[in-house]
Amino acid sequence: MIQFHNYSCMYAAKSEPLLHTLNLNIKQGEFVFVTGPSGGGKSTLCFSINGLIPNEMEGSLYEGSVTVNGIPVQETFPYDLVSEVGTVLQDPEWQLVRGTVKEELTFALENMGVPVEEIDRRLAEVVDKVQIKPILLRSSLELSGGQKQRVAIAACLMMQPKVIVLDEPTAELDPLGKEMVIETIRNLHEQWGYTVVFVDHNLDVSFPYADRVIVVADGRIVADAPPSELYDQAGIGDWLPMPQVIEIARRLGIRKELGASGYGDPLNVEELKEEMERGRTPHRYQAVGPAVQQQNNVLSRAQPIIELKQVMFRYKKQEDELTIKPVDLRIGKGEFTAIIGRNGAGKSTLCKLITGLLKPQSGEVLIHNKSAVSYRADQRVRHVGFVFQNPDFQFVSRSVYEEVAYGLRIQKMNEAEIEKRVKDVTRLLHIDNYLQEHPHFLSRGERRRVAIASILALEPEVIILDEPTTGLDSKRCREMMNHIRTLWEQGHTIVMLTHDMRVVADYVPRTIVMSDGEIHWDGPTRHIFAKREELHRYNITLPPVAELSYALGWSEPALTSDEFIARVEAEYTEMTAVGGLR
Repeated sequence: MIQFHNYSCMYAAKSEPLLHTLNLNIKQGEFVFVTGPSGGGKSTLCFSINGLIPNEMEGSLYEGSVTVNGIPVQETFPYDLVSEVGTVLQDPEWQLVRGTVKEELTFALENMGVPVEEIDRRLAEVVDKVQIKPILLRSSLELSGGQKQRVAIAACLMMQPKVIVLDEPTAELDPLGKEMVIETIRNLHEQWGYTVVFVDHNLDVSFPYADRVIVVADGRIVADAPPSELYDQAGIGDWLPMPQVIEIARRLGIRKELGASGYGDPLNVEELKEEMERGRTPHRYQAVGPAVQQQNNVLSRAQPIIELKQVMFRYKKQEDELTIKPVDLRIGKGEFTAIIGRNGAGKSTLCKLITGLLKPQSGEVLIHNKSAVSYRADQRVRHVGFVFQNPDFQFVSRSVYEEVAYGLRIQKMNEAEIEKRVKDVTRLLHIDNYLQEHPHFLSRGERRRVAIASILALEPEVIILDEPTTGLDSKRCREMMNHIRTLWEQGHTIVMLTHDMRVVADYVPRTIVMSDGEIHWDGPTRHIFAKREELHRYNITLPPVAELSYALGWSEPALTSDEFIARVEAEYTEMTAVGGLR
Protein backbone atom coordinates (compact mmCIF):
# COMPACT_ATOMS: atom_id res chain seq x y z
CA MET A 1 0.00 0.00 0.00
CA ILE A 2 2.85 2.43 0.84
CA GLN A 3 6.31 2.09 -0.66
CA PHE A 4 9.43 4.24 -0.13
CA HIS A 5 12.15 3.47 -2.69
CA ASN A 6 15.60 5.01 -2.16
CA TYR A 7 13.79 8.06 -0.82
CA SER A 8 15.56 11.00 0.83
CA CYS A 9 14.34 14.49 1.65
CA MET A 10 15.80 17.82 2.75
CA TYR A 11 15.06 21.54 2.75
CA ALA A 12 17.09 23.81 0.50
CA ALA A 13 18.14 25.93 3.51
CA LYS A 14 19.45 22.89 5.44
CA SER A 15 22.75 21.11 4.95
CA GLU A 16 21.60 17.79 6.45
CA PRO A 17 18.77 15.61 5.01
CA LEU A 18 15.63 15.27 7.09
CA LEU A 19 15.29 11.70 5.85
CA HIS A 20 18.26 9.72 4.60
CA THR A 21 17.98 7.10 1.85
CA LEU A 22 14.91 5.18 2.93
CA ASN A 23 13.43 1.90 1.72
CA LEU A 24 10.19 0.94 3.42
CA ASN A 25 7.11 -1.13 2.56
CA ILE A 26 3.82 -0.94 4.48
CA LYS A 27 1.26 -3.59 3.58
CA GLN A 28 -2.44 -3.00 3.01
CA GLY A 29 -4.32 -3.16 6.30
CA GLU A 30 -1.30 -2.79 8.60
CA PHE A 31 -1.51 -0.70 11.77
CA VAL A 32 1.97 0.84 11.95
CA PHE A 33 3.07 2.83 14.98
CA VAL A 34 5.87 5.32 14.21
CA THR A 35 7.82 6.77 17.11
CA GLY A 36 11.26 8.04 18.05
CA PRO A 37 13.05 11.14 19.39
CA SER A 38 11.54 14.59 18.78
CA GLY A 39 12.86 16.11 15.54
CA GLY A 40 13.99 12.70 14.27
CA GLY A 41 11.97 12.82 11.03
CA LYS A 42 8.57 11.35 11.92
CA SER A 43 6.51 14.30 10.64
CA THR A 44 8.65 14.46 7.48
CA LEU A 45 7.81 10.80 6.89
CA CYS A 46 4.09 11.65 7.18
CA PHE A 47 4.34 14.67 4.85
CA SER A 48 6.08 12.46 2.28
CA ILE A 49 3.11 10.04 2.32
CA ASN A 50 0.35 12.64 1.94
CA GLY A 51 2.15 14.75 -0.68
CA LEU A 52 2.73 17.90 1.39
CA ILE A 53 6.38 17.27 0.53
CA PRO A 54 7.26 18.57 -2.04
CA ASN A 55 3.95 20.05 -3.25
CA GLU A 56 3.09 22.30 -0.31
CA MET A 57 6.38 22.63 1.61
CA GLU A 58 8.32 25.41 -0.08
CA GLY A 59 12.00 24.61 -0.52
CA SER A 60 11.61 20.87 0.11
CA LEU A 61 13.78 18.66 -2.10
CA TYR A 62 13.63 14.90 -2.57
CA GLU A 63 15.20 11.99 -4.35
CA GLY A 64 13.73 8.54 -4.99
CA SER A 65 10.01 7.86 -4.87
CA VAL A 66 6.99 7.27 -2.62
CA THR A 67 3.86 5.51 -3.89
CA VAL A 68 0.50 5.01 -2.16
CA ASN A 69 -1.73 2.34 -3.68
CA GLY A 70 0.44 2.58 -6.78
CA ILE A 71 0.03 6.38 -7.11
CA PRO A 72 3.32 8.38 -7.28
CA VAL A 73 2.83 10.77 -4.36
CA GLN A 74 5.41 13.42 -5.25
CA GLU A 75 3.89 13.80 -8.72
CA THR A 76 0.32 14.14 -7.38
CA PHE A 77 -1.17 17.20 -5.69
CA PRO A 78 -2.45 16.57 -2.15
CA TYR A 79 -6.08 17.40 -3.04
CA ASP A 80 -6.00 14.61 -5.64
CA LEU A 81 -4.87 12.21 -2.92
CA VAL A 82 -7.65 12.83 -0.39
CA SER A 83 -9.61 9.72 -1.39
CA GLU A 84 -6.44 7.69 -0.84
CA VAL A 85 -4.73 9.39 2.12
CA GLY A 86 -6.43 11.10 5.05
CA THR A 87 -4.29 13.18 7.40
CA VAL A 88 -4.56 14.41 10.97
CA LEU A 89 -1.80 16.90 11.79
CA GLN A 90 0.05 17.56 15.06
CA ASP A 91 -1.60 20.96 15.42
CA PRO A 92 -5.36 20.77 14.74
CA GLU A 93 -5.58 24.54 14.18
CA TRP A 94 -3.71 24.08 10.90
CA GLN A 95 -6.62 22.15 9.40
CA LEU A 96 -9.80 23.61 10.90
CA VAL A 97 -11.27 26.10 8.40
CA ARG A 98 -15.05 26.33 8.90
CA GLY A 99 -17.32 28.20 11.32
CA THR A 100 -18.83 25.33 13.30
CA VAL A 101 -17.81 21.77 14.06
CA LYS A 102 -20.63 20.36 11.91
CA GLU A 103 -19.62 22.53 8.95
CA GLU A 104 -16.02 21.37 9.41
CA LEU A 105 -17.03 17.71 9.23
CA THR A 106 -19.25 18.04 6.15
CA PHE A 107 -17.19 20.61 4.21
CA ALA A 108 -15.02 18.29 2.10
CA LEU A 109 -17.82 15.83 1.30
CA GLU A 110 -20.11 18.66 0.17
CA ASN A 111 -17.38 19.95 -2.15
CA MET A 112 -17.00 16.46 -3.60
CA GLY A 113 -20.74 16.22 -4.34
CA VAL A 114 -21.42 13.32 -1.97
CA PRO A 115 -25.22 12.80 -1.57
CA VAL A 116 -26.77 14.41 1.51
CA GLU A 117 -28.05 11.07 2.80
CA GLU A 118 -24.53 9.59 2.77
CA ILE A 119 -23.09 12.70 4.45
CA ASP A 120 -25.69 12.45 7.21
CA ARG A 121 -25.01 8.73 7.68
CA ARG A 122 -21.27 9.26 8.00
CA LEU A 123 -21.78 12.27 10.27
CA ALA A 124 -23.96 10.31 12.72
CA GLU A 125 -21.49 7.43 12.80
CA VAL A 126 -18.32 9.51 13.23
CA VAL A 127 -19.80 11.92 15.79
CA ASP A 128 -20.86 8.96 17.92
CA LYS A 129 -17.48 7.18 17.66
CA VAL A 130 -15.39 10.27 18.48
CA GLN A 131 -17.92 11.55 21.08
CA ILE A 132 -18.24 15.13 19.89
CA LYS A 133 -22.03 15.46 19.63
CA PRO A 134 -22.28 18.09 22.44
CA ILE A 135 -19.96 20.46 20.53
CA LEU A 136 -21.37 19.89 17.03
CA LEU A 137 -22.83 23.41 16.70
CA ARG A 138 -20.02 25.26 18.47
CA SER A 139 -17.33 27.35 16.78
CA SER A 140 -13.94 25.66 16.64
CA LEU A 141 -12.47 28.91 18.03
CA GLU A 142 -14.21 28.23 21.35
CA LEU A 143 -12.89 24.69 21.77
CA SER A 144 -10.04 23.46 23.93
CA GLY A 145 -6.94 22.01 22.28
CA GLY A 146 -8.14 18.46 22.91
CA GLN A 147 -11.61 19.16 21.53
CA LYS A 148 -10.07 20.65 18.37
CA GLN A 149 -8.00 17.50 17.91
CA ARG A 150 -11.10 15.31 18.17
CA VAL A 151 -12.75 17.41 15.47
CA ALA A 152 -9.71 17.10 13.18
CA ILE A 153 -9.74 13.31 13.65
CA ALA A 154 -13.47 13.16 12.94
CA ALA A 155 -13.04 15.23 9.74
CA CYS A 156 -10.43 12.74 8.54
CA LEU A 157 -12.67 9.74 9.30
CA MET A 158 -15.53 11.37 7.35
CA MET A 159 -13.53 10.90 4.14
CA GLN A 160 -13.07 7.13 4.61
CA PRO A 161 -9.69 7.07 2.82
CA LYS A 162 -7.67 3.89 2.23
CA VAL A 163 -4.70 5.19 4.25
CA ILE A 164 -4.93 7.27 7.44
CA VAL A 165 -1.83 9.18 8.53
CA LEU A 166 -2.04 10.55 12.07
CA ASP A 167 0.77 12.79 13.33
CA GLU A 168 0.50 12.76 17.16
CA PRO A 169 -3.32 12.93 17.09
CA THR A 170 -3.80 12.20 20.80
CA ALA A 171 -1.20 14.63 22.18
CA GLU A 172 -3.82 17.11 23.43
CA LEU A 173 -6.40 14.56 24.62
CA ASP A 174 -7.27 13.47 28.15
CA PRO A 175 -6.18 9.93 29.15
CA LEU A 176 -9.46 8.16 28.37
CA GLY A 177 -9.75 10.22 25.18
CA LYS A 178 -6.35 8.92 24.02
CA GLU A 179 -7.42 5.32 24.51
CA MET A 180 -10.83 5.96 22.93
CA VAL A 181 -9.35 7.53 19.80
CA ILE A 182 -6.73 4.81 19.30
CA GLU A 183 -9.32 2.10 19.92
CA THR A 184 -11.71 3.77 17.46
CA ILE A 185 -9.01 3.94 14.79
CA ARG A 186 -8.02 0.33 15.50
CA ASN A 187 -11.67 -0.78 15.16
CA LEU A 188 -12.04 1.11 11.88
CA HIS A 189 -8.77 -0.45 10.72
CA GLU A 190 -10.10 -3.93 11.50
CA GLN A 191 -13.65 -3.41 10.19
CA TRP A 192 -12.93 -1.36 7.06
CA GLY A 193 -9.37 -2.42 6.28
CA TYR A 194 -7.71 0.97 6.67
CA THR A 195 -3.94 1.13 6.48
CA VAL A 196 -2.92 3.24 9.47
CA VAL A 197 0.33 5.14 10.02
CA PHE A 198 0.13 6.41 13.60
CA VAL A 199 2.84 8.74 14.92
CA ASP A 200 2.98 9.24 18.67
CA HIS A 201 5.22 9.40 21.75
CA ASN A 202 2.82 7.74 24.20
CA LEU A 203 4.19 4.21 24.23
CA ASP A 204 2.12 3.06 27.23
CA VAL A 205 -1.14 3.70 25.37
CA SER A 206 -0.15 2.97 21.76
CA PHE A 207 1.97 -0.20 21.91
CA PRO A 208 -0.88 -2.68 22.60
CA TYR A 209 -2.73 -1.59 19.43
CA ALA A 210 0.10 -1.72 16.89
CA ASP A 211 0.95 -4.54 14.49
CA ARG A 212 4.38 -3.08 13.91
CA VAL A 213 6.60 -0.38 15.42
CA ILE A 214 8.97 1.74 13.33
CA VAL A 215 11.48 3.85 15.25
CA VAL A 216 12.77 6.92 13.36
CA ALA A 217 15.81 8.81 14.67
CA ASP A 218 18.22 11.21 12.98
CA GLY A 219 16.31 10.79 9.72
CA ARG A 220 16.81 7.01 9.62
CA ILE A 221 14.82 3.93 10.56
CA VAL A 222 16.73 2.49 13.52
CA ALA A 223 14.25 -0.30 14.35
CA ASP A 224 11.28 -2.03 12.70
CA ALA A 225 9.61 -4.91 14.56
CA PRO A 226 6.40 -6.14 16.23
CA PRO A 227 5.97 -4.28 19.55
CA SER A 228 6.45 -7.40 21.70
CA GLU A 229 9.85 -8.03 20.07
CA LEU A 230 11.11 -4.46 19.62
CA TYR A 231 13.31 -4.33 22.72
CA ASP A 232 15.10 -7.52 21.71
CA GLN A 233 16.95 -5.41 19.14
CA ALA A 234 20.37 -4.25 20.33
CA GLY A 235 20.65 -0.59 21.35
CA ILE A 236 16.97 0.27 20.92
CA GLY A 237 16.73 1.37 24.56
CA ASP A 238 19.16 4.20 23.81
CA TRP A 239 16.61 5.68 21.40
CA LEU A 240 13.37 4.67 23.06
CA PRO A 241 12.80 4.20 26.82
CA MET A 242 10.54 1.24 27.58
CA PRO A 243 6.78 1.50 28.12
CA GLN A 244 6.03 0.94 31.80
CA VAL A 245 4.50 -2.53 31.37
CA ILE A 246 7.54 -3.79 29.44
CA GLU A 247 9.93 -2.16 31.93
CA ILE A 248 8.25 -3.90 34.88
CA ALA A 249 8.08 -7.23 33.05
CA ARG A 250 11.76 -7.15 32.16
CA ARG A 251 12.80 -6.14 35.65
CA LEU A 252 10.83 -9.14 36.98
CA GLY A 253 12.25 -11.41 34.28
CA ILE A 254 8.80 -12.08 32.80
CA ARG A 255 8.23 -12.93 29.12
CA LYS A 256 5.19 -14.22 27.24
CA GLU A 257 5.06 -17.05 24.74
CA LEU A 258 4.66 -16.02 21.10
CA GLY A 259 4.16 -19.50 19.68
CA ALA A 260 6.72 -20.67 17.14
CA SER A 261 8.56 -17.33 17.23
CA GLY A 262 9.62 -17.82 20.85
CA TYR A 263 9.10 -15.25 23.62
CA GLY A 264 8.25 -11.57 23.70
CA ASP A 265 7.21 -8.78 26.05
CA PRO A 266 3.70 -8.43 27.48
CA LEU A 267 2.18 -5.19 26.15
CA ASN A 268 -0.62 -4.32 28.55
CA VAL A 269 -1.66 -4.75 32.17
CA GLU A 270 -3.85 -7.79 31.43
CA GLU A 271 -1.04 -9.66 29.68
CA LEU A 272 1.48 -8.88 32.44
CA LYS A 273 -0.95 -9.91 35.20
CA GLU A 274 -1.64 -13.18 33.36
CA GLU A 275 2.07 -13.95 33.07
CA MET A 276 2.62 -13.12 36.75
CA GLU A 277 -0.18 -15.48 37.72
CA ARG A 278 1.39 -18.25 35.64
CA GLY A 279 3.95 -18.36 38.41
CA ARG A 280 7.15 -17.34 36.67
CA THR A 281 9.86 -16.72 39.29
CA PRO A 282 11.25 -13.19 38.93
CA HIS A 283 14.96 -12.70 38.51
CA ARG A 284 16.67 -10.18 40.77
CA TYR A 285 15.74 -7.12 38.77
CA GLN A 286 18.16 -4.78 37.08
CA ALA A 287 17.20 -1.09 37.08
CA VAL A 288 16.23 0.25 33.66
CA GLY A 289 17.40 3.85 33.51
CA PRO A 290 17.55 6.22 36.47
CA ALA A 291 15.09 5.63 39.26
CA VAL A 292 12.43 8.27 39.75
CA GLN A 293 11.79 9.26 43.34
CA GLN A 294 8.18 9.97 44.25
CA GLN A 295 8.18 12.88 46.68
CA ASN A 296 6.35 12.59 49.97
CA ASN A 297 2.65 13.25 49.52
CA VAL A 298 2.36 15.90 52.20
CA LEU A 299 0.54 19.07 51.33
CA SER A 300 2.32 22.30 52.11
CA ARG A 301 1.24 24.33 55.12
CA ALA A 302 3.16 27.34 53.86
CA GLN A 303 1.56 30.72 53.42
CA PRO A 304 -0.43 30.85 50.18
CA ILE A 305 1.38 32.49 47.29
CA ILE A 306 -1.72 32.20 45.07
CA GLU A 307 -5.29 32.33 46.39
CA LEU A 308 -8.64 32.33 44.59
CA LYS A 309 -11.75 33.36 46.49
CA GLN A 310 -15.13 32.53 44.93
CA VAL A 311 -13.77 33.19 41.43
CA MET A 312 -16.27 32.82 38.57
CA PHE A 313 -15.82 33.26 34.82
CA ARG A 314 -17.75 32.83 31.58
CA TYR A 315 -16.79 33.52 27.99
CA LYS A 316 -18.97 36.12 26.27
CA LYS A 317 -20.44 33.64 23.77
CA GLN A 318 -21.52 31.30 26.57
CA GLU A 319 -23.85 33.62 28.46
CA ASP A 320 -25.92 30.76 29.91
CA GLU A 321 -22.97 28.65 31.01
CA LEU A 322 -20.21 29.34 33.50
CA THR A 323 -16.81 28.12 32.36
CA ILE A 324 -15.48 28.46 35.91
CA LYS A 325 -18.04 28.02 38.69
CA PRO A 326 -17.33 29.56 42.12
CA VAL A 327 -13.81 28.31 42.92
CA ASP A 328 -11.78 28.60 46.12
CA LEU A 329 -8.14 27.55 45.83
CA ARG A 330 -4.95 28.05 47.83
CA ILE A 331 -1.49 27.23 46.49
CA GLY A 332 1.25 27.48 49.08
CA LYS A 333 4.74 28.78 48.45
CA GLY A 334 6.98 25.95 47.27
CA GLU A 335 4.22 23.49 46.37
CA PHE A 336 4.23 21.24 43.29
CA THR A 337 0.65 20.77 42.08
CA ALA A 338 -0.91 19.01 39.10
CA ILE A 339 -4.33 20.01 37.75
CA ILE A 340 -5.96 17.16 35.82
CA GLY A 341 -9.33 16.54 34.18
CA ARG A 342 -11.01 15.87 30.87
CA ASN A 343 -10.68 18.21 27.88
CA GLY A 344 -12.80 21.32 28.39
CA ALA A 345 -12.88 20.94 32.20
CA GLY A 346 -11.67 24.54 32.69
CA LYS A 347 -8.03 23.88 33.61
CA SER A 348 -6.45 26.35 31.16
CA THR A 349 -9.10 28.98 31.88
CA LEU A 350 -8.43 28.71 35.62
CA CYS A 351 -4.71 29.29 35.08
CA LYS A 352 -5.33 32.24 32.75
CA LEU A 353 -7.35 33.81 35.56
CA ILE A 354 -4.39 33.32 37.92
CA THR A 355 -1.98 34.95 35.47
CA GLY A 356 -4.28 37.88 34.66
CA LEU A 357 -4.79 36.93 31.00
CA LEU A 358 -8.48 36.69 31.88
CA LYS A 359 -10.41 38.73 34.45
CA PRO A 360 -13.02 37.00 36.65
CA GLN A 361 -16.66 38.04 36.49
CA SER A 362 -16.68 37.91 40.27
CA GLY A 363 -14.45 36.84 43.11
CA GLU A 364 -10.84 37.75 43.73
CA VAL A 365 -7.39 36.47 42.77
CA LEU A 366 -4.63 37.17 45.32
CA ILE A 367 -0.85 37.01 44.90
CA HIS A 368 1.03 37.21 48.20
CA ASN A 369 -2.25 38.26 49.88
CA LYS A 370 -2.57 41.28 47.55
CA SER A 371 -5.17 41.60 44.84
CA ALA A 372 -3.68 40.48 41.52
CA VAL A 373 -5.10 43.58 39.79
CA SER A 374 -2.89 45.78 41.98
CA TYR A 375 0.25 44.46 40.25
CA ARG A 376 1.54 45.98 37.02
CA ALA A 377 2.19 43.48 34.22
CA ASP A 378 5.97 43.70 34.65
CA GLN A 379 5.56 43.10 38.40
CA ARG A 380 3.21 40.16 37.95
CA VAL A 381 5.58 38.36 35.57
CA ARG A 382 8.22 38.29 38.31
CA HIS A 383 5.77 36.35 40.45
CA VAL A 384 3.94 34.18 37.90
CA GLY A 385 5.14 32.78 34.57
CA PHE A 386 2.78 30.91 32.21
CA VAL A 387 3.63 28.51 29.37
CA PHE A 388 0.72 28.23 26.93
CA GLN A 389 -0.72 24.92 25.75
CA ASN A 390 -0.08 26.09 22.18
CA PRO A 391 3.46 27.50 22.07
CA ASP A 392 2.75 29.55 18.93
CA PHE A 393 0.54 31.88 20.99
CA GLN A 394 3.49 33.33 22.89
CA PHE A 395 6.19 33.78 20.24
CA VAL A 396 7.10 37.40 19.50
CA SER A 397 10.65 37.17 18.10
CA ARG A 398 12.30 35.92 14.92
CA SER A 399 14.94 33.66 16.42
CA VAL A 400 15.03 31.19 19.27
CA TYR A 401 17.77 33.19 21.02
CA GLU A 402 15.75 36.42 20.90
CA GLU A 403 12.58 34.62 21.98
CA VAL A 404 14.19 33.20 25.11
CA ALA A 405 15.97 36.51 25.80
CA TYR A 406 12.85 38.67 25.27
CA GLY A 407 11.49 38.56 28.82
CA LEU A 408 14.96 39.03 30.30
CA ARG A 409 15.42 42.22 28.27
CA ILE A 410 12.05 43.50 29.50
CA GLN A 411 13.46 43.00 33.01
CA LYS A 412 16.48 45.15 31.96
CA MET A 413 18.97 42.39 32.75
CA ASN A 414 22.54 42.90 31.56
CA GLU A 415 23.59 41.17 28.32
CA ALA A 416 26.17 38.89 29.95
CA GLU A 417 23.56 37.44 32.33
CA ILE A 418 21.01 37.20 29.47
CA GLU A 419 23.45 35.22 27.34
CA LYS A 420 24.28 32.89 30.23
CA ARG A 421 20.64 32.16 31.06
CA VAL A 422 19.65 31.66 27.40
CA LYS A 423 22.49 29.26 26.76
CA ASP A 424 21.97 27.36 30.02
CA VAL A 425 18.25 26.77 29.54
CA THR A 426 18.43 26.04 25.79
CA ARG A 427 21.25 23.54 26.38
CA LEU A 428 19.19 21.88 29.08
CA LEU A 429 16.19 21.52 26.74
CA HIS A 430 18.33 20.46 23.75
CA ILE A 431 17.42 23.42 21.57
CA ASP A 432 20.82 25.15 21.69
CA ASN A 433 21.46 24.10 18.08
CA TYR A 434 18.46 26.17 16.95
CA LEU A 435 19.35 29.54 18.50
CA GLN A 436 19.34 31.35 15.15
CA GLU A 437 16.28 29.51 13.75
CA HIS A 438 12.83 31.11 13.58
CA PRO A 439 10.67 29.45 16.27
CA HIS A 440 7.79 28.82 13.86
CA PHE A 441 10.04 26.74 11.59
CA LEU A 442 10.70 24.12 14.29
CA SER A 443 8.71 20.96 14.99
CA ARG A 444 5.84 21.10 17.48
CA GLY A 445 7.91 19.45 20.20
CA GLU A 446 10.83 21.81 19.57
CA ARG A 447 8.51 24.86 19.61
CA ARG A 448 7.12 23.73 22.94
CA ARG A 449 10.62 23.51 24.38
CA VAL A 450 11.34 27.07 23.16
CA ALA A 451 8.19 28.34 24.87
CA ILE A 452 9.12 26.61 28.11
CA ALA A 453 12.69 27.92 27.90
CA SER A 454 11.44 31.50 27.57
CA ILE A 455 9.63 31.17 30.91
CA LEU A 456 12.21 29.08 32.74
CA ALA A 457 14.86 31.70 31.89
CA LEU A 458 12.84 34.29 33.85
CA GLU A 459 12.83 32.11 36.98
CA PRO A 460 9.51 33.46 38.34
CA GLU A 461 8.29 32.43 41.80
CA VAL A 462 5.35 30.50 40.34
CA ILE A 463 5.71 28.61 37.08
CA ILE A 464 2.45 27.47 35.45
CA LEU A 465 2.94 24.90 32.70
CA ASP A 466 0.03 23.96 30.43
CA GLU A 467 0.82 20.47 29.06
CA PRO A 468 4.64 20.90 29.19
CA THR A 469 5.43 17.36 28.00
CA THR A 470 3.10 17.24 24.98
CA GLY A 471 5.07 16.56 21.81
CA LEU A 472 8.16 15.39 23.71
CA ASP A 473 9.54 11.89 23.35
CA SER A 474 9.92 9.74 26.48
CA LYS A 475 13.55 10.66 27.04
CA ARG A 476 13.01 14.41 26.58
CA CYS A 477 9.90 14.20 28.79
CA ARG A 478 11.93 12.69 31.61
CA GLU A 479 14.68 15.29 31.20
CA MET A 480 12.08 18.08 31.19
CA MET A 481 10.38 16.79 34.33
CA ASN A 482 13.70 16.31 36.13
CA HIS A 483 14.50 19.97 35.46
CA ILE A 484 11.06 21.10 36.61
CA ARG A 485 11.53 19.07 39.79
CA THR A 486 14.93 20.71 40.31
CA LEU A 487 13.28 24.15 40.04
CA TRP A 488 10.73 23.03 42.64
CA GLU A 489 13.47 21.79 44.96
CA GLN A 490 15.16 25.20 44.59
CA GLY A 491 12.02 26.86 45.96
CA HIS A 492 9.87 27.61 42.91
CA THR A 493 6.14 26.93 43.11
CA ILE A 494 5.05 24.70 40.21
CA VAL A 495 1.51 24.33 38.84
CA MET A 496 1.24 21.88 35.98
CA LEU A 497 -1.76 21.11 33.78
CA THR A 498 -1.32 17.69 32.23
CA HIS A 499 -3.00 14.63 30.75
CA ASP A 500 0.07 12.47 31.43
CA MET A 501 -0.85 10.47 34.51
CA ARG A 502 2.51 8.70 34.61
CA VAL A 503 4.24 12.09 35.00
CA VAL A 504 1.80 12.98 37.79
CA ALA A 505 2.46 9.70 39.59
CA ASP A 506 6.24 9.95 39.21
CA TYR A 507 6.73 13.58 40.17
CA VAL A 508 3.81 15.51 41.66
CA PRO A 509 2.86 15.41 45.38
CA ARG A 510 -0.50 17.23 45.12
CA THR A 511 -3.23 16.70 42.53
CA ILE A 512 -6.37 18.72 41.81
CA VAL A 513 -9.17 17.16 39.73
CA MET A 514 -11.38 19.54 37.72
CA SER A 515 -14.60 18.89 35.80
CA ASP A 516 -17.18 21.27 34.35
CA GLY A 517 -15.42 24.32 35.79
CA GLU A 518 -15.33 22.99 39.36
CA ILE A 519 -12.69 21.48 41.63
CA HIS A 520 -13.94 18.04 42.63
CA TRP A 521 -10.94 16.72 44.56
CA ASP A 522 -7.76 18.24 45.93
CA GLY A 523 -5.27 16.20 47.89
CA PRO A 524 -2.12 14.05 47.93
CA THR A 525 -1.62 12.29 44.60
CA ARG A 526 -1.69 8.83 46.20
CA HIS A 527 -5.10 9.56 47.76
CA ILE A 528 -6.48 10.92 44.48
CA PHE A 529 -5.22 7.90 42.50
CA ALA A 530 -6.95 5.64 45.01
CA LYS A 531 -10.28 6.89 43.54
CA ARG A 532 -9.93 4.71 40.43
CA GLU A 533 -13.60 4.27 39.54
CA GLU A 534 -14.52 7.89 40.27
CA LEU A 535 -11.59 9.18 38.18
CA HIS A 536 -12.71 7.07 35.24
CA ARG A 537 -15.96 9.08 35.14
CA TYR A 538 -13.84 12.18 34.54
CA ASN A 539 -11.94 10.58 31.62
CA ILE A 540 -8.88 9.91 33.78
CA THR A 541 -7.19 6.53 33.54
CA LEU A 542 -4.30 5.68 35.83
CA PRO A 543 -0.75 4.86 34.70
CA PRO A 544 -0.08 1.16 34.00
CA VAL A 545 1.69 0.57 37.32
CA ALA A 546 -1.37 1.76 39.27
CA GLU A 547 -3.76 -0.25 37.09
CA LEU A 548 -1.55 -3.31 37.64
CA SER A 549 -1.71 -2.73 41.40
CA TYR A 550 -5.50 -2.86 41.30
CA ALA A 551 -5.49 -5.87 38.94
CA LEU A 552 -3.48 -7.75 41.58
CA GLY A 553 -6.01 -6.81 44.26
CA TRP A 554 -3.92 -4.24 46.11
CA SER A 555 -5.98 -1.77 48.12
CA GLU A 556 -3.56 1.10 47.48
CA PRO A 557 -1.82 1.62 44.12
CA ALA A 558 1.91 1.78 43.56
CA LEU A 559 2.80 5.05 41.85
CA THR A 560 6.16 4.18 40.28
CA SER A 561 7.85 1.14 38.76
CA ASP A 562 10.44 1.13 41.56
CA GLU A 563 7.74 1.11 44.22
CA PHE A 564 5.88 -1.73 42.50
CA ILE A 565 9.01 -3.87 42.08
CA ALA A 566 10.02 -3.33 45.72
CA ARG A 567 6.58 -4.37 46.92
CA VAL A 568 6.53 -7.48 44.72
CA GLU A 569 9.92 -8.56 46.08
CA ALA A 570 8.88 -7.83 49.66
CA GLU A 571 5.43 -9.42 49.62
CA TYR A 572 5.58 -12.20 47.06
CA THR A 573 8.45 -14.46 47.96
CA GLU A 574 7.44 -17.14 45.51
CA MET A 575 5.34 -17.42 42.37
CA THR A 576 4.04 -20.84 41.39
CA ALA A 577 1.93 -21.99 38.52
CA VAL A 578 -0.37 -23.75 41.00
CA GLY A 579 -0.91 -21.00 43.51
CA GLY A 580 -0.22 -17.90 41.48
CA LEU A 581 0.92 -14.86 43.44
CA ARG A 582 1.46 -15.48 47.15
